[in-house]
Amino acid sequence: MTILACFTDSPEGRTAVRRAVEEAGRLDSDVLIANIDTDRRELSLAELDIDPASFSSGGRTVAVLPPSSVIHDAADLVLQTEQERKVALIVLGLRRRSRVGKLILGSHAQRILLDAGCPVLTVKAN
Repeated sequence: MTILACFTDSPEGRTAVRRAVEEAGRLDSDVLIANIDTDRRELSLAELDIDPASFSSGGRTVAVLPPSSVIHDAADLVLQTEQERKVALIVLGLRRRSRVGKLILGSHAQRILLDAGCPVLTVKAN
């Protein structure tokens, strides 16, 4: 079973990664991290404060999804990864937005919530 964490360089994104790691320990699952931030740069586990040794000792894995040169939409990246890797849970950080902000800007989170074929756990930053 794999848990997909959606990372953005924000408190919400970091909370989503931390929660995915917690859920992976509880559910004895692997973790896959997708950078859905606008820069889509390559991430390292050290940058995310994740010790891969803690995963490998339990027979589990943790990995960062490499940046895609083909998929440019964050929601498409998450949904395609969910289907290809048979993800069991998506963890997504949400932030509060005004009604106008929701109307003007598209919402990747909304598309993921509506179109995902697996449960989506949403978290807020503390």
